[in-house]
Amino acid sequence: MQGVEIKSTSLADLIAAQEEHGDAFAPMNYAVWRAALQQDLTPENLAKVGEAFFDKWQEIEGIKLVLETVSANPNDFVLTMAAAILLFHRTTRYDIVVTLLRKAVLLRPEIYPAQLMLADALLVKDDVNAACEQFAKTLKLFPEHKKETNRNLIVHLVDCGYPREALDIANTVLTEDGPTSTLLNDIACAMQRLNHSDTALSVYKQALELDPNCAASKFGHAATALKNGQYATGFVEYAGRSLKITPATKKIADLPRLMPGQNVAGKKIICYQEQGMGDTLNFCRFALVLRERGADVALAVPPALIRLFERSFPGITFFSTLGEIALEGFDYSSPIPDLPGLAGVKNAADLLVASPYLKADPGEVEKFGALLPARRPRVGLIWAGECRANVADYLADQRRSTKLKEIEEAFGPIDATLVSLQLGKPREELAAWQGQPIFDPMGEVHDMADTAAIMENLDLIISVDTSTAHLAGGLARPVWMVSRWDACWRWGDDGESTPWYPTMRIFRSQERSFKPVLAQVGAALREWCKNWRA
Repeated sequence: MQGVEIKSTSLADLIAAQEEHGDAFAPMNYAVWRAALQQDLTPENLAKVGEAFFDKWQEIEGIKLVLETVSANPNDFVLTMAAAILLFHRTTRYDIVVTLLRKAVLLRPEIYPAQLMLADALLVKDDVNAACEQFAKTLKLFPEHKKETNRNLIVHLVDCGYPREALDIANTVLTEDGPTSTLLNDIACAMQRLNHSDTALSVYKQALELDPNCAASKFGHAATALKNGQYATGFVEYAGRSLKITPATKKIADLPRLMPGQNVAGKKIICYQEQGMGDTLNFCRFALVLRERGADVALAVPPALIRLFERSFPGITFFSTLGEIALEGFDYSSPIPDLPGLAGVKNAADLLVASPYLKADPGEVEKFGALLPARRPRVGLIWAGECRANVADYLADQRRSTKLKEIEEAFGPIDATLVSLQLGKPREELAAWQGQPIFDPMGEVHDMADTAAIMENLDLIISVDTSTAHLAGGLARPVWMVSRWDACWRWGDDGESTPWYPTMRIFRSQERSFKPVLAQVGAALREWCKNWRA
């Protein structure tokens, strides 16, 4: 290992040093950790070491370690299950998870959790037929676990983008067994995903009457109130959610949390990214309200946002979440998604703190303008979001993202210059693109400030529901957002407009597939190009 000197290679000492020094470590030495694990191999230690690799973003080494360990112990059921659970929750390699679970149920077919988890994993992998067969098998083998099996099926159908099917099963269970707080929560969640917020709110209230302390129902009610436009109560309730704290933000989150109604005049407050980059771009505008109330405000955000925010919000200090932050003197911290509630947002008009509230650098706008093809109009494309390595976020990305090939099929030839704004692995799809030329400037992009400068040179941006849609909206650029059919709460149940971004037009999918809504976007784009004027 580099960084902190390790005098012992026992697993206990390695784990203790990792926990004590944290950020001081260089990347973990695979051979050292593998040898230490072999000397003290237990399912618990396999999980700890695997988690340590994943926390260091060393996913390939983590998966390799897990597979080598299971391969060396082929008849160890508990070890195989520990490996499957770890990979299920920390990676998106659900093909490997299914393989491990199939092995586990062969070793111990009488173990109910293994059979149930295999059904769950198959559904997450989108092998729907095999998943339904496995759920049916599990119900047959373990009739005494009928309620738990049905619950798992309902929850995973909702998360995998099948809320109608989940609602049908939930209503059948409701008829047979009567209401419980858990079942009502699941019904409300399905109703919210189907964009029936009024009904969902009513059902959430029934669930909370049965169990006032249910965290899932409290959060569901808050998100649904926001989707329903009830901002005054929704944002106050939203502050009660369980926070997503990472090693990079833990020390910040340990400061006293700023709550609605507290006087901030003369106080030093640091706000930190708690959810995705799109959420940060969406909510950062409300830091201005705290500053106007006399607070000394700082934001801790990913490096990709620093330059953009420094230009957009003079008077606010910015720190990178990847660096050391001196927290002495700060009175409060706040997760950035709390900011609308702290700002006292009561209605749609309160959302427009400023428009635009994000600003590109004029020099960079000119620089990127010179790189782009001269022909106008120019249309930017983003077809996929970032795929994060946990089940909930992976499934959300599967529901919100599409493929470049589907755009090709839906749009056809367009009388415009197409410009890719896509980053990440989906950018590789450009290599197989068979349609009209797409100009790709993203090799020159280093952060969101660069992307903003490109957007200022575009006449229209078409994006799925990801951070670039928020960037375009914050810049007040014309943007068409293609929303998944179980729309995020901030976009409401219906309609083409949103009070969050006056320049945004929403195209709403009406089914799990994006093909029909992309065809609508393509038709609208061809008409837009026909009528476009510089």
